[in-house]
Amino acid sequence: MLKSIESPPVLDKKSLPDSLKYAYLGPNETLPVIIASNLTTDQENRVLTVLKDHKEAIGWSIADLKGISPSICMHR
Repeated sequence: MLKSIESPPVLDKKSLPDSLKYAYLGPNETLPVIIASNLTTDQENRVLTVLKDHKEAIGWSIADLKGISPSICMHR
């Protein structure tokens, strides 16, 4: 697994427009994702299930992105 999934960084949550809200893929409000706030409970659960099933494919940080060197993404 990826380092940020094993030991997620502490993130500052920014305020979101009313149409969006935070949801979490990990325990204790870790691995945050932003989803539409108007989803039904069933839709939200289905979206989160898919994201949890494939969370290794999500780049939580630049270092997690497979095949991309962090030095390419950094300002020189």
